Amino acid sequence: MKKFFLTAIAAISLAFMACAPSKLDIQEASITSDVLIEVRQVLNDSISLYVGNVFYLNSRQIVADDMYPLHASTRDPSEFEKLTPTDVINSDEEFLSYLRRKAPDMMNVGIVIGETAYNEVGFEEAIAVEKLTKIFQKIQGGSLTLFHEKEGHLTDMKKIY
Repeated sequence: MKKFFLTAIAAISLAFMACAPSKLDIQEASITSDVLIEVRQVLNDSISLYVGNVFYLNSRQIVADDMYPLHASTRDPSEFEKLTPTDVINSDEEFLSYLRRKAPDMMNVGIVIGETAYNEVGFEEAIAVEKLTKIFQKIQGGSLTLFHEKEGHLTDMKKIY
């Protein structure tokens, strides 16, 4: 009976693992995202950064009742220390326009909830995802995928639409 019980638990565990996306699936989904919005805590700063195809959104902005004005600056990955002017974004439309200037063909967006986002007082993932989903639903025909990050690695994903 004990062997049967252990075998049943192992089979159920394998079934659940087979249903979850693999590391390769997660990496592939993140790579095919035109823009990744990574929500994370940025200590001693209120600016969000756009580097490569990743927009590092300061979790302090998400916790605020209104995430605007949003201060954003672009950094070239090859010259990260070179400062660029800060843009002030005042609405969802301006945010989408800002991202489209960086990624004109933006259709597939990924939201990455960084493990440090939870360090921000008042941060709630569901509210953050809801706010960002409302913004990106304005992109007709696009897709939105939610990822979680831990220790610099994407750990899971969930297709929102």
